[in-house]
Amino acid sequence: MDPIEPSLIKPVEQIGPLQLRVMHYIWKNGPSTVQTVMTALNAEQATRSLAYTTFLTVMRNLARRNLLEQKKTAQRSHMFSPAVGEDEYKGAFIKQVFRDYFSNDLESLLKYLKAPADTAAPHHV
Repeated sequence: MDPIEPSLIKPVEQIGPLQLRVMHYIWKNGPSTVQTVMTALNAEQATRSLAYTTFLTVMRNLARRNLLEQKKTAQRSHMFSPAVGEDEYKGAFIKQVFRDYFSNDLESLLKYLKAPADTAAPHHV
């Protein structure tokens, strides 16, 4: 694998677990209101219900970070749609991890991925 030119990679911000759940929902279901996302994600098993304002803040932050686009609708609500595709985001993120953590060294990455889980984690003394 050829090294990735650092200047060609646009830095990708890592997003948190709730932000990622929101992005997965919108990537899968398309443009959505805060209410729609909140209802769907709060209905998932093994998750605690979160307030409307929590989802609103998360989605506005994703829009500020250029991962979602926010548009007003006629009903005073806001419609959020993906500003970046799922494959585009994942690809850029993986390339950044490859560059930052493995110095574009494919052999190092493969060695890490093949290592048993207990040896891949750092050992604390």
